[in-house]
Amino acid sequence: MSKLLLGEGDKWVEQARNGNQDAFNKLMEAYYSRVWRFLLKWVKNRDDAEELTQETFLAAWRALPGYRAGSQFSTWLLGIALNLARNHHNRVVKKRLNDVELDESLYLERPGGHDIEPESQYQRKQAMIALQQSIDRLPDDMREVMVMVKLEGMLLEDVASMLGIPSGTVKSRLSRAKTKLMEDMGRHL
Repeated sequence: MSKLLLGEGDKWVEQARNGNQDAFNKLMEAYYSRVWRFLLKWVKNRDDAEELTQETFLAAWRALPGYRAGSQFSTWLLGIALNLARNHHNRVVKKRLNDVELDESLYLERPGGHDIEPESQYQRKQAMIALQQSIDRLPDDMREVMVMVKLEGMLLEDVASMLGIPSGTVKSRLSRAKTKLMEDMGRHL
């Protein structure tokens, strides 16, 4: 992702809102990979993520006049991406969002890049698979906040804004998701 200089993104957003295609292209360049990675976590298919990323920016261009300058552009943009991912899910996948992929480096390497012994590596991998399956079994509303906050590193306030719910609801869903994960992991380990 291109680094935006302080205030530069706001300038591009305002220019794009006034119909400046070059400014919007700069926003696309700055946010494209972030949106694509976000969508890939939801749709699990590189081609679908690419197509939805393009749809996200097309929808953003069309909806830009309604963008509220008080909110973060990235949060607004990821909200559009999330809605498109949900629509894709409802239209194409026709089943629960599954298999939020966890980073294998979490269980294959020790901090500092040293490899873990094969037995420990196997045990960690089994634990990660169990965690993966537990995340997959979460209700959609809990999985959404878990993925956005814990795996994407998004702020609670941004998730709340994106989902159109109070921050307290995000905290509650996250807490319930953690509890359910711990219970589920306890049963399966």
